[in-house]
Amino acid sequence: MSLLDDLGIELVEQGKHKVVLQMELNEEHLQMEAKKAGSINAMLCETAASIGANLNVEKGASAALLSVSLHNLNTLKIGKLIVEAISIRSGNNVQTWQATTHYDKSAITNSLSTITLKKIQI
Repeated sequence: MSLLDDLGIELVEQGKHKVVLQMELNEEHLQMEAKKAGSINAMLCETAASIGANLNVEKGASAALLSVSLHNLNTLKIGKLIVEAISIRSGNNVQTWQATTHYDKSAITNSLSTITLKKIQI
């Protein structure tokens, strides 16, 4: 059981500098979004950045979320939503990622966010 499996999120690409996820939005997702605006975009952006950030920390450490700044630019609709997260800065302890969401075969950005994560020992 995981967030990716539970929500049908597909990992398209993962690396230390870029992560791409996609999710097929349906009516149930739109109902959830209506109750808490921005939740799907925030979840996708933070998840993509976390996957990438954790690839940049050594064994025995993890990347923990410090902050998310999200700008919802367009409303969600039924279709395949894609998030692309790119590493902006990967320091010794803090990483900054920028993520955008857009629909498949569309150049129009749906959301833009900046995610900051800090390395912690586990």
